[in-house]
Amino acid sequence: MSNGQPVLQGGANVASAPTILAAPTITGVNKTAFSAFGPKAGVGLFGTAAALGPNLLSDDTGVIGQAQTTGVFGSSGGGLVDDGAGNILLASAGVAGLSGNNGVGVHGSASAGFGVLGQDASGIGVQGKSTTGLGVVGESDGAAGVTGRSANSIGVAGTAKTAQGVFGTSVSSAGVAGLSSSGSGVHGRSGGGVGVFGDSTESIGVYGSAKSRPGVRGDSDSNYGVLGMSATGNGVHGWSTQGPAGVSGYSPQNRALSGLSLSGYGLWAESSLGIGVVGVQSANQVGGGAGVIGLAVTGVAMAASSENNVSLYAISRNNLAARFDGAVEVHGSFRVIGGIKAAVVPHKDGTHRQLYCVESPESWFEDFGEARLRKGVCQVKLDAEFAALVDTSHYQVFLTAYDPVPLYVSKRSPKGFEIRAMGEAAGMARCAYRIVAKRADVKAPRFAKVKISAAPMDLVTLRARKARPETAPKKVVVKFVEPKQAPVRAIPPAPKLPADLSTLARSTDA
Repeated sequence: MSNGQPVLQGGANVASAPTILAAPTITGVNKTAFSAFGPKAGVGLFGTAAALGPNLLSDDTGVIGQAQTTGVFGSSGGGLVDDGAGNILLASAGVAGLSGNNGVGVHGSASAGFGVLGQDASGIGVQGKSTTGLGVVGESDGAAGVTGRSANSIGVAGTAKTAQGVFGTSVSSAGVAGLSSSGSGVHGRSGGGVGVFGDSTESIGVYGSAKSRPGVRGDSDSNYGVLGMSATGNGVHGWSTQGPAGVSGYSPQNRALSGLSLSGYGLWAESSLGIGVVGVQSANQVGGGAGVIGLAVTGVAMAASSENNVSLYAISRNNLAARFDGAVEVHGSFRVIGGIKAAVVPHKDGTHRQLYCVESPESWFEDFGEARLRKGVCQVKLDAEFAALVDTSHYQVFLTAYDPVPLYVSKRSPKGFEIRAMGEAAGMARCAYRIVAKRADVKAPRFAKVKISAAPMDLVTLRARKARPETAPKKVVVKFVEPKQAPVRAIPPAPKLPADLSTLARSTDA
């Protein structure tokens, strides 16, 4: 053909000047000015444009279609072929774009409509595939770069073998934002990796917020519901400004909270002005349980220490304040206020009887013994073990005669004392002695005044006290920017081919 001449079907048509095709006499609903059919496995219509020079882009376009409905429409009777490994081999395409020099295979542009529209009843509307580059790229200055919608399925689906299925970046907003009115805003699932992974260099890795439900919830069938790990900070930190607890644990039949440490503290609790640890057994029955239990194999089951107050305080209104099954050591003073000191011993009648301690206004040690006088006199040495614990410069000796002879103490020294009988007929008189001496290791004033301190707290009512507030963590403000979209328009249906063209297409494929 030449410039302005009819197009030759089945041959090469080249023109150096615009050649206009017009079909004013064609009637019908779908008017087609020009249709081209190629041989089997051939090309129906092929358009090229000459480049400006070596390695330069063309100044024009091979094929341009302009219309108020569809500029260029491609239809294919073939389908998609799956290689069995999840990869779709493109057997045929309604519109195919190919670029061999890092260009764009298919480019769609629209000022108010759709740049590229892909429709399919049951397959893929638009598919982008690339070996090393980007499969689909969407860019927009004021609206959404890529928008996916679906009535009953997934709006946008991204899959990858070794990289991210869906990757979003943002300078000042959310990299990926998911919004849902009744379902999950963002849902992550992985067969062998992490379902959802959040990473941040200067802020919070994963943040969850909710008004009336849990902000973050973790479920697991056989492992930890929520696992927190930190190299130098807290693994899990809970904060509540007005709620009952910063961290709450619940279990219907097992441990509500469990703490384990290899070399540190299994559980550490601290309070500025309140109570560090409160253990409550709420069952209204005797022996229903225990508020706090300490168990240990080789270490201390329960330890209490205080710099300026009572280390351990126990109170009971209707039972024992404390019970010890085993030996008890007291390193320090032992005082009983408002009660008695007694020893409970078993009786031969099967009961237990209480024997009370003898009290004294000073701290004394006693020793007892027996002596026999010969020719009316006897020298008694103080027991060395007893003398080492008492003040031997001044002590008292009390005598009890076992014979009808009056006796008296004639001498006392730090090493012992002398007993004599009155009269010359004492002979071999027998007696018992009781030595009372003050303790040498402590100072115990006579009738020392004692100031009874008040109870440190009422453990029955546990009166609440205001604690110094810790520096509250900054409130995380996450702004979800709704994608700007053009007004929703009805997606135009695919143009129908004229009946004669459909028949011609079938005859050509035969």
